Amino acid sequence: MSTKYAAPTSKVAPAAAAAADNSNGVADVTKVKICTGHTRPVCHINYSEIVDGTFWFVTSCHDAKPMIRNGQTGNWVGTFEGHKGAVYCSAFNGGATRLVTGSGDYSAMVWDAVTGQKLHTWIHPKYIKSCDWRDNKICTGCFDGTVRIYDANKLDGEPAMFEVPKTGDLKATYFIDNHTMVTACGDVISKWDLRDTSAPYISKEIKGLNILEYTHKHSLVAAHEKSITFIDTGRLEIKSSFNTGDDVECASLSPNGQNVAAGSKLKTKEFTIDGTELESNRGHHGPVFHVRWAPDGNSYTSGAEDGMVRVWPSHDIIEKYENEN
Repeated sequence: MSTKYAAPTSKVAPAAAAAADNSNGVADVTKVKICTGHTRPVCHINYSEIVDGTFWFVTSCHDAKPMIRNGQTGNWVGTFEGHKGAVYCSAFNGGATRLVTGSGDYSAMVWDAVTGQKLHTWIHPKYIKSCDWRDNKICTGCFDGTVRIYDANKLDGEPAMFEVPKTGDLKATYFIDNHTMVTACGDVISKWDLRDTSAPYISKEIKGLNILEYTHKHSLVAAHEKSITFIDTGRLEIKSSFNTGDDVECASLSPNGQNVAAGSKLKTKEFTIDGTELESNRGHHGPVFHVRWAPDGNSYTSGAEDGMVRVWPSHDIIEKYENEN
């Protein structure tokens, strides 16, 4: 166990968490929370599901030290120590009791998310840029162009493997359900039947693809060039798309499927899904590399080249607070 890891001592209800952050009796729900601690660029953010009224998020960083924080307060909980290279991704299991991380040190590690203990290490031939966890399946996307699927109940077992057509970096791997998966490699998004992975059965090209997200089950979200595009998970058909006016590095869909957050250069922005700009935020001192919505929909978090993590209140929360006051 890492000596720096501090396990959560209690689970805080949302109302209690908000009250704990009050200053002089004035609620700070409309203020950005700034999370320090990383020393190099933050490239990925991952949230747990809501468990017993609360949730956590993990920040992956080039400093090789992913951190876990309370999702409502932003407070540091612990640091997972063991990787020797940049950590590019993480994924929780359903109960937020375990975590997998993928790194540039050619390893994926499985952790006890409560104690910080490392449970297992899988060595890969190249670095790992993506991972996902669904039920008893864990997948990793490696720069060798291979997706590996492990049994979470038998960590020392051999993985099932299949190769993705090499059109660029293997930048995303998501389980859609127990039998299907979506990958993004270069500009090509592919859907796979895990019962026959000899070839993808649907593919779609999105030119200039930076990030593909699938978190809240409404649709795939592609950040590409200056646009954000929503893609159906069934036939990979484009549902809608809009131009933001800026180069978009990353995008994330809110849990209710109504709003989308985006990162572009030094800004984070929030839009409706039809492209109406709701909020524009400055604060980072380097390009924003990743954004992700919290599972309660009250905020989203950004990580940037400056090593900072910022938790931004949603437009709905700001509007609600202003109307009540």
